[in-house]
Amino acid sequence: MKVRDLTEWPPQPGGFYKASYQAPSSEQAIVKEVVNSHHNWVTFTCSFDGQDHTYDFEAPDLTYAKQLRNILENNIGETLFEIGNMDIPSD
Repeated sequence: MKVRDLTEWPPQPGGFYKASYQAPSSEQAIVKEVVNSHHNWVTFTCSFDGQDHTYDFEAPDLTYAKQLRNILENNIGETLFEIGNMDIPSD
């Protein structure tokens, strides 16, 4: 199974923006850091065009959340699109 097969992948950045704001695409958002992981939620930041964007992703369960966190932490500097093409290890 690939990360992109998870429901709702890739997530959209959170927060409030002006109506004219255009969120970065998965090909533009570059993983910068994993901020937190709690239960089945993983929070991380991506950068695009000199700005940081926060993402909250709800994984199906704690196991997937831990696996996703590891994938993100081991692939800082990759785009969300590239993360989506990565395999989730099977136990």
